[in-house]
Amino acid sequence: MGLAYPALAESGITPMFDNIIGQKLMKNNLFAFYLTPSRSSIESDLTFGYYDKTKFKGDLTWHPIIFKYMYGIRLDDIKMNGKSLGLCGPQGKQKDCIVTVDSGTTFASVPGWAYNEISGKVPTLDNGVDCKSEEDFGRLSWVINGKEYFMEANEWVYPPAQYSGVTPVLN
Repeated sequence: MGLAYPALAESGITPMFDNIIGQKLMKNNLFAFYLTPSRSSIESDLTFGYYDKTKFKGDLTWHPIIFKYMYGIRLDDIKMNGKSLGLCGPQGKQKDCIVTVDSGTTFASVPGWAYNEISGKVPTLDNGVDCKSEEDFGRLSWVINGKEYFMEANEWVYPPAQYSGVTPVLN
């Protein structure tokens, strides 16, 4: 719970990051994590007070935290091969769609209503889509505050040979 918001911490316990902020130990009150796949030759890391500009190309996009419990940010849409899954509704009439940025999990999960909404729109082994390779599953994208983030199939599908008998899920 060291990086959690105080609302998620045990009663009477100040999270580690809030202690560091309180002691004014950092130039900037931020932390950054850089995660790599296990097959990468580059190591993952966690930094406090700065982010390592050598770990990415281009500019960072900052998104406001709207749910200060588990780092929740506004989700506009999820798209499959460029087509909206209709999860969050049209702008202005948006369902309360929030995505939690969590470095401590491998899977993306959705509430029951969202699962029902996207069922049949995302290929899985159990909904009749005949996929012979990861690429057949397609490109998934998350639209957050108007910016689209793309994931190729090898980034969101577990290879069936690796997890025999398990339906590919968001990875």
